[in-house]
Amino acid sequence: MRTVPAARVPLSRFQCGKLEQGGVDLGRTRSWLLSGLLYGSFCWPAVAQPGPLVSCVATASPGPVYATGIAEPLSDILVQCAAPAHSVPAVRSDFQLEISVSLNTSVTNPIRTVAGGQIADAVLVVNGNECASPSASGSTFGSCGAPLAAVQDPQFGLFAGGGTLKWSNVSVPFPGASRENGSGRANPDVSTLRIRGIRGNASQLNLGSETGPSGPSLAASLKVHSSSAVTLRNATLSLAYPTSGLGFGEGGEESVSACQGDGRGSAIVHVREGFSNAFRSRASSPSQAPATRLLLEFEDVPERVSLRLPATVQCNQPRFDGDQVGIADALTLGLVSGNGPDGTGGSVVSDNGGTSPGVPLELFEGIGRAVYEVTSHDPSQVEDCHVPVLFEADSGRTANARATVRAGLAPRSSIFVPSADAPRPRFAAPPASRETTVGVAGCGSTLMFPFVTNQAGFTTGIVITHGSRQALTGGSNEQAGSCDLHYYGATAEGEEVLLIQYSTMIDPGDQLVFTLSGGNPVRNIIGTNQFQGYMMAVCGNPHARGYVFISDGFGGIADLAMGYLAPVVPVGPDGKRLVHAEDLR
Repeated sequence: MRTVPAARVPLSRFQCGKLEQGGVDLGRTRSWLLSGLLYGSFCWPAVAQPGPLVSCVATASPGPVYATGIAEPLSDILVQCAAPAHSVPAVRSDFQLEISVSLNTSVTNPIRTVAGGQIADAVLVVNGNECASPSASGSTFGSCGAPLAAVQDPQFGLFAGGGTLKWSNVSVPFPGASRENGSGRANPDVSTLRIRGIRGNASQLNLGSETGPSGPSLAASLKVHSSSAVTLRNATLSLAYPTSGLGFGEGGEESVSACQGDGRGSAIVHVREGFSNAFRSRASSPSQAPATRLLLEFEDVPERVSLRLPATVQCNQPRFDGDQVGIADALTLGLVSGNGPDGTGGSVVSDNGGTSPGVPLELFEGIGRAVYEVTSHDPSQVEDCHVPVLFEADSGRTANARATVRAGLAPRSSIFVPSADAPRPRFAAPPASRETTVGVAGCGSTLMFPFVTNQAGFTTGIVITHGSRQALTGGSNEQAGSCDLHYYGATAEGEEVLLIQYSTMIDPGDQLVFTLSGGNPVRNIIGTNQFQGYMMAVCGNPHARGYVFISDGFGGIADLAMGYLAPVVPVGPDGKRLVHAEDLR
């Protein structure tokens, strides 16, 4: 047996420990048994274990983004790579890697097609070597005027489909090593990869709640591939917290009546920031981040009702000491004209020094949209604003209705994929939003005729008078209006009857006269046969009054006859009868 002198064997080349059954191949260690006995332990040649040359760790600083945002800018991703001091070679060339970032939602960066595929404007920067014109491929040096000639140029990411971006052939300086023997300057001890400019579809996570932050964060999963031994820790990161960027407060509800005064009434649209600096003005935003725009949507605006909006809204807040006098807030909104239906384009209109009576809103089939842009704000405060909306009802407006007002962020879009043409930012319609309601009361009268009949030899005569105020007011509020007659009852055979007839127009001071049996063909009213019940008359003038005469002797001598005045039914803007205290007695 050949023994090896212990003094000549470097201990670093051995694994040493106690001899345990099954732990060591005794056949292979017989040659060192003597040295093991001399030292009180047993040592055997070490088996080389491959370890990572470079260890990287990823970090991010997530912040709030709009929950309804489709192309929201996300936090930068910082990857810092270092090597253990004892394993840093004196001279080492760059190592190559591929890094991919996969979001839990869709990537929505602008993209363009190049020879290698579709690239997005998200950029990877090595060791802070920035320039204005990043490269479309990795391992490109000195082509864009970046300050570090020995470090690769910034690199655009390749869109790999869905929520994934990829950067290939990335050249990373080996941390702490030198590129040239002797004369080269050593690389930094930590090499950094910064990925900036990723955009994601926050609205895909369905987080458009008006109550604040909710649901999961917008997250990324990182993967690194390299022929060198590189590891990555903290590979799953939160990049943003989708939050309701626009709150919509309870607005005041107004009843606008065409028969009262000038037929005007206003509604208040109360909007507020969901988080600090959610509203941004053009002056405070970089060129790639335009000013925040608010989209007000009006629906169900009835016919013969017009809307006006202020050109400029100087937002105010009450004093904290309870004083009702408002103080000027930094938030100011300007109405945009010439914009598209999605809220893009156009420019802020002038308010003529605050003397403008308001800008008319164009309506089509009761629907209109107005866009306001933030012209000034305070990024340190969560601000709010009350936007007055003036409703003007034409005196010819006869029916009651309700209009609704909703608020959201603009521009509105349905493009949820990467696009070179879609606006940035862009927003989906909020899945849940509050609304302000405006009641519009028509300029008319509702009359009730509680009993009418032409059974058992009786018939009913009806007179509806257009009660013009001409003699008292000199001609104001004079408008013609027809009457819609609603019959509710049954025939002599018990068959239920529901009939509606529409009269011709009744001029101010004129009357609609007809009998239940004969009607009045000139006024477009036909007679009914053996009907008994009641009738409602909805008339398009504010002072209609009705009278009924029931008799068994029309055309002859009456044995029985009676008459009554038709009561006027108070009706609210929603078309429902108003109940007063005296009605409940």
